[in-house]
Amino acid sequence: MKKVLLGVLLFIIIAGIGIYVTLNTGTKVDVTYNTTDFNSALTKTSIVIDDIKEINLITLAQKDFVVSGTNTVDISFSNEEMSALIDMANQSGGPISDFKVAFLGNNEGELSFKLTDQFLNFIKEENMIYVPTSTFSAISNSYLFASTSNSITDTVVNFITNIAANKPIYAKGTLTKTSEHSVTVHISSLKVGQIPLSNEVISKVESEVVKFVNALLSESNGFSIEELRIENGAIYYKGTLPSEIKGKKIID
Repeated sequence: MKKVLLGVLLFIIIAGIGIYVTLNTGTKVDVTYNTTDFNSALTKTSIVIDDIKEINLITLAQKDFVVSGTNTVDISFSNEEMSALIDMANQSGGPISDFKVAFLGNNEGELSFKLTDQFLNFIKEENMIYVPTSTFSAISNSYLFASTSNSITDTVVNFITNIAANKPIYAKGTLTKTSEHSVTVHISSLKVGQIPLSNEVISKVESEVVKFVNALLSESNGFSIEELRIENGAIYYKGTLPSEIKGKKIID
């Protein structure tokens, strides 16, 4: 009996280590950048920004910013420049960290990042949270967006937090212009750690990303797209950008 219990305990430990490693190790995009890349990218936009950290993704999602004026631009950003720009913007108060993007050509690209505690706080505040559809799928590949309610216990929230926070995310897909103020996104691969997510989840994520991006690309925000394409090692953009953006002040 003792041998049986020892065997079960050993199995649980090995399985636990396997799950931990699977969730905490994943594909990382091979891009290295520095402050020179960030300064170059920001200069190219011609956008006046008091503090780039005020323009993180949560600020944009909550529409907690104001824009003024427009500039016509004809520019391209390298892998290093775009990675540095987005990573720096989200270093304080943003939902992601260690952001890297690589442009592969033919409108295809790949990116990797980690979710932060701010991401979890944001989806709770917005009455949205990742809820596992079953105990098994919680540690495999099937997460769905669902409205939170009083029935969501602290235990469930803590479990989700432990699953999502600071885990490496990898995605690959295409970005294509559909009009002056809209794009479409197709995700061909999406992983948390080494675990590929289901088509059901990918479809939901695609929908949410498209809604977020297209809301940002409105004429009232100073955006219009004449040309947009992903080339090998760069993204090309021709159109208009706002002259100035003021976002939410970050309190350290």
